[in-house]
Amino acid sequence: MNFFKNIFGKYKKEIIKEDSPYLAPQKDPKEIEFAKKFTEKGGKFIFSENRKDTLKYFRQILAENGWGNLDLKSDSKSLNSFLKLDTNQEFSENKIPSTQVLSCEYLIANKGAILICSHQIKDLKLNEIPENLIILASSAQFVDDVSEAMTLINTRYKENLPSNITTLNAFDPDKEENFLSYGSSTKNLYLLVQEESY
Repeated sequence: MNFFKNIFGKYKKEIIKEDSPYLAPQKDPKEIEFAKKFTEKGGKFIFSENRKDTLKYFRQILAENGWGNLDLKSDSKSLNSFLKLDTNQEFSENKIPSTQVLSCEYLIANKGAILICSHQIKDLKLNEIPENLIILASSAQFVDDVSEAMTLINTRYKENLPSNITTLNAFDPDKEENFLSYGSSTKNLYLLVQEESY
């Protein structure tokens, strides 16, 4: 009796260990998939649990790059308030900020890309915004693909669809040779994702 139990027991274990060609391969959660693809492209991904950590990481990014208030631009009142940015400064043609602080619409997992629109960059093209970007997002903004993001944008802005919808997907000049990033502008990008909404 034990003989048959051992043979059939081993056989069952071996079947379980093998991957079935009929089952879909296991996928990482969309947050992990996004982080992997985003960092492979040269983006800098920072996750924080709360507002206090986000502010700490934001200050560390500024210190690491030697950026001060005169180097930063932000058109978002909510981000300016959240990050305690001085928004009363005026920029001359001689002093254009090297870094822009933005929010975004969605974080696209299967591309490791960030979807933005006119709410963030107005009518500017990607090559018209600063080379250095710091983007703030919440963990609720992860989506599987562009199709899901566009469906959500259509639902969210049903009455007044934003214009200038585009994705940021090139973060390393050495990797810009990919035809999918053709026509996009490479950015030095920091992404701060906060667990709770900011």
